[in-house]
Amino acid sequence: MHIEDLPFPQRVVDIIRKEAQEFNPVQKASIPHVLEGSNLVVASPTASGKTLVAEIAVLKNYIEGGKSVYVVPLKALASEKYQDFRQKYPFMRTAISIGDLDSAEQWLGSYDLVIASNEKMDSLLRHNSPWLKDISLLVIDEIHMLNDPTRGPTLEVVITRMKNVKQIIALSATIQNAEELTKWLDAKLVRSDYRPVKLEKGVAYPKKDKMIVDMDDSGFELPYHEHALIHDTVKKSKQCLLFVSTRKSAEASAEKANLSALLSAEEKIALAKIAKEAENVLSIPTKQCKRLGICIRQGAAFHHAGLVAKQRKIVEDAFRNGKIKMISSTPTLSFGLNLPAYRVLIRDTKRFDANYGNAYIPVMDVHQMCGRAGRPKYDSEGQAILLAKSENEAEDLKDRYLFAEPEPIYSKLGMEQVLRMHVLALIASEIVKNKSELRTFFAKTFFAHQYRDIDAVMEKVEKVLELLENYKFIKIGEQELYQGFKTAFDVTGDPQLRATRVGKRISELYIDPASAFTLIQNLKHLTELEALMVINDCAEMYPLLNARKKDYEDLEDALAKSGLQAPDVWSYDYEEFMDRFKTTLIFIDWINEKGEDVLLEKFGIAPGELYSKTLSAEWLLYAVAELAVLLNKKDVANHFSKLRLRVKHGVREELLRLIKLKGIGRARARKLYNAGIRNFADVKKSVPKVEELLGKKVAQGLLSQEDLDEKIRAVKRRR
Repeated sequence: MHIEDLPFPQRVVDIIRKEAQEFNPVQKASIPHVLEGSNLVVASPTASGKTLVAEIAVLKNYIEGGKSVYVVPLKALASEKYQDFRQKYPFMRTAISIGDLDSAEQWLGSYDLVIASNEKMDSLLRHNSPWLKDISLLVIDEIHMLNDPTRGPTLEVVITRMKNVKQIIALSATIQNAEELTKWLDAKLVRSDYRPVKLEKGVAYPKKDKMIVDMDDSGFELPYHEHALIHDTVKKSKQCLLFVSTRKSAEASAEKANLSALLSAEEKIALAKIAKEAENVLSIPTKQCKRLGICIRQGAAFHHAGLVAKQRKIVEDAFRNGKIKMISSTPTLSFGLNLPAYRVLIRDTKRFDANYGNAYIPVMDVHQMCGRAGRPKYDSEGQAILLAKSENEAEDLKDRYLFAEPEPIYSKLGMEQVLRMHVLALIASEIVKNKSELRTFFAKTFFAHQYRDIDAVMEKVEKVLELLENYKFIKIGEQELYQGFKTAFDVTGDPQLRATRVGKRISELYIDPASAFTLIQNLKHLTELEALMVINDCAEMYPLLNARKKDYEDLEDALAKSGLQAPDVWSYDYEEFMDRFKTTLIFIDWINEKGEDVLLEKFGIAPGELYSKTLSAEWLLYAVAELAVLLNKKDVANHFSKLRLRVKHGVREELLRLIKLKGIGRARARKLYNAGIRNFADVKKSVPKVEELLGKKVAQGLLSQEDLDEKIRAVKRRR
């Protein structure tokens, strides 16, 4: 198969030729199946050219007048794919959908390609978006994520609901049971170990005053020090990634690397500029921001979920363009994003597990990390090296990881929390209308295909149905008239399944039915503290912030003043209650305008983690307000809606009118309020003062906005 053999217009062929002069072995094996319209699973290493296979499938579908959906596991990866498609194929109308989970996004109907996260695609299916029937191609990136206990079940349900589309293209890392996945999708399989850049794997360990590096084909020695391999990489004018198990380790490793002596004067100037940008992302830099800035100035950086998104992007971009020489990261960076390096170092092969303590990480995870080594167009080879503490440990790591096959992937659909959400969604969206149809749906899942035992999952489904009925979210055997007679069954004698109004709304709101039940039980006027404690009792907020031993004295003092009733100290529920209470106190400080720097110092919560928690809390507060409206408790809805805005923006109530103005954050809103400017009308009356407080440019931007309050009043007058 050659590029010129593609049945595409010449302008499209020319674009593809810019990507590659000829197809590689993975692409040659895959593209004929794509062109013939077969379902396809491509299981091959990172950087083996799978993405181009998916792009050709999308282009073929576009030329034939079809609509494509490309689902990915991470929002950041969705953004990356969106930018790539927009840049490479500007003639194709490409959209991204990763945000609001309570929207049918009907505007997406006019686009040729929709790139969505797994969860967003599930939400669109729940809302029965009309354009879904037009989809003729589904591309599933990183389908091995089916193995992930938290996110795999959602992906499995999405695929099961969309198995009837004309063509499915699934991209996977090398997995042991690719054939099983292929049979489930009724697909062709292309499995390959091909990589355009040779990957050499090995182990390294200290021996006397040397660092011994034992590679596949050869080995070498370096004078021993903790970061010998990092410094050796930079001396070769290359870059490296170091994978560690915790955020704390990531920060410490980047700090200790200290590559200053290996940088040119020009590089130091460029890094100083990047460091300043990373330090000043927040209105008041935290210790973490300053620490990141110090590391960047020295040529290194850390990357983990505690950084805010803008800081992560700054680090990623600076690494891609060669400015940052080394990143130390938690394992999350091993999935999805295109951040290859010449050398990958894996220091920690154990990770803390709540059930098993420190346990060895899966082989697949290590292979994913190794796959980041070797930069196409830059390197002829890449190196992935596991770091051991001794020669004996090095031999063990070879056997455990380097010579081992990755684990098979298994369905995780059998967990009750997952089933609660998806069973309700299937009933609410009328995909299933009785128990037989529900059974038929689950018979199509990877779970049923893999375990060959639909009765096992249906036992759990029956329990979920009973729970949902007790919650009053569904009705089983609802009385309806059929040919003049009342019946609780359809014409086949099968009990009917119907979602109640509340159940349908809960499904659309994309929350766990158990969480929804908790929220509905608390639809009353609660204090801020009580309301946030309720929110933090929902599954969506887990894991909660851990109450450390050193926190307990302060937490117990605050608890005594709060009026809340805690479990007895000997109760198994006590520690979890204190975790909820600590998380709640963080939100209380946040909505009372404490800065990220204060919260990091007081509670140990990094800005990125704080942002993630506020997003979850904001969504739950939105959900409870929506449910209150549905249940005719509008005063309660207003109460929770106000709290939602405060959590979203981190402000006291008096700033809510200012915070909704474009370009006004919590710091600027407080400045204006303290100067006597309380709303948009005050802004218009106090232009010189606003210019003095915020600068002329910001002030002019404010004045160009429409008075939203006046607009709302005008609408009400027209009514």
